[in-house]
Amino acid sequence: MGGNLMDLMTFGNPLTLLTLGPIVAGLAFMLVAWAAPPSKRAEIGQYIRLLIFAFSLLLLALSTLMFLESYSGISWSLIDNNKYVYDNCENLSAAVGDCSLIDGFGVSWHVGVDGLSFPMVWLTTLLIPISMLIEWNAKNGAQFHSLILIMEGALIGVFVSLDLFVFYTFWELTLIPMFFLILIWGGENRKYAAQKFFIYTFSASVLMLLGILVMYYFTEVPVWEGNITGRAFDLTLMAHDSKNDATSMFLGGFGMQKAVFLLLLVGFAAKMPSVPVHTWLPDAHVQAPTAGSMLLAGVMLKMGAYGFMRLAVGLLPAALLHYQILILILGMVSLVYGAMVCLGQTNLKRMVAYSSVSHMGLVFLGIATMQPLGIAGALFMMLAHGIISPYLFAVCGAFKHHYHTLEIGSMRGIAKFSPWLGGHMMTAWMGSLGLPLMAGFVAEVAIMIAFWMAFGWWVILPALTLIITAAYYLWSMQRTIFEGGEDGQLPDSLYGEDPVDISWHENTGMFVLAVFAVLLGILPFIFFDMISAYSNEFVSGILLDVLNEVKP
Repeated sequence: MGGNLMDLMTFGNPLTLLTLGPIVAGLAFMLVAWAAPPSKRAEIGQYIRLLIFAFSLLLLALSTLMFLESYSGISWSLIDNNKYVYDNCENLSAAVGDCSLIDGFGVSWHVGVDGLSFPMVWLTTLLIPISMLIEWNAKNGAQFHSLILIMEGALIGVFVSLDLFVFYTFWELTLIPMFFLILIWGGENRKYAAQKFFIYTFSASVLMLLGILVMYYFTEVPVWEGNITGRAFDLTLMAHDSKNDATSMFLGGFGMQKAVFLLLLVGFAAKMPSVPVHTWLPDAHVQAPTAGSMLLAGVMLKMGAYGFMRLAVGLLPAALLHYQILILILGMVSLVYGAMVCLGQTNLKRMVAYSSVSHMGLVFLGIATMQPLGIAGALFMMLAHGIISPYLFAVCGAFKHHYHTLEIGSMRGIAKFSPWLGGHMMTAWMGSLGLPLMAGFVAEVAIMIAFWMAFGWWVILPALTLIITAAYYLWSMQRTIFEGGEDGQLPDSLYGEDPVDISWHENTGMFVLAVFAVLLGILPFIFFDMISAYSNEFVSGILLDVLNEVKP
């Protein structure tokens, strides 16, 4: 491809289109909306909103076609470790001129996907149009949906970037649209929540950046005239060095590996989030608009888990073995703490937010098992939670919109007054508590089996936690949806208004999420085979070798 910038930005590669297309389009639509005459702004805004939605559907169609190619050209289950499909660079040549972006510093436009990243790419393209549809009538919809479109490109950029300089750029870029979504369209305490969200996540990412810079310093590239530093940010080069020397002198020795692992752990744990760096999440969720909460829970939290798997676990397997107990403790504490705090919540959004902390604890538990099934279960949990949690927040947003409250105890008998909302609330909660034949059940069972294989009867603790959480969910559901007899109990926040059910666009978006939550529970192999192949390759190709070489 050469070092020509125009060549790098060509839309010939579908990943480039998925990444740069939404950003460019979102900025263009926002500029048009801003430049429109005040008298025509509302009318033009409606057309812009439709165009943005149509563009997001095209991106969803593109990502789906990329996946369907597995039946005609790409075998997702046969991708070797450190190999990627839709790779725009020749093998191990990104930093030496093939697709260089900043020659002097070894920065390249290098993109690709594998069994770890592609489910997240597809999930992002799915949630973006659904979140737009759920909050179709947002105030200043042209600007609102433009920000969501820009966010889509940044999120996908995180998952497809194989250059850590570009990866970090997209990582920080995701903060900007979400910051403004909360700040402008959020609740009463939106300024505090937006500032807390930005400070927490940005500060943690600085530690991640330090870890990336250390890896950059120790990653040499072949002699090349254009490279001033002799270093590269390319992930495939780092992974090649790590695989060949994971237990001895990679990053200068095991001591540096452990230090870098901790830096990455803190940076990614704050994004997941994990206890004790989780306190920004409930405030952000409560104050964020519905679409913002859906994307925050559905995709942004998965950035932390993805980054941890790709960088910390993938590049530093010996450090993972060393810190196995720490990962186990963080996962167990997050699971139990999130579940217990969830039991005491009266605010619907806060309850769902703390349940996300608990579910992300399960991801850590799956990784800590270091079993192929456990890692596959953790990755599938990312996908399942990425569908179910936006579903829950869509329900919360509709409840807030139509009944002007988020207090669980303020209402009885939602099924009588709003049958569609009550049905979706029941389905979403069933998915969250891990009902069989829903996506969350598959992930939880896989993690529990692997946990038992690794730690024996200690599996009782996470299992009991899941059972207690499920019981509370069922109790809350019974009170809110069914209790109250034929008369029910309307919240005081209605001030005598007649209750109404959800609108067509809210119902449509929720229905799509419900379909996928059930579909991936009944036919989990759709993505589980891809994910399982990745975890098997990682464990057999890297972890087992390290385990045999590293002596406790």
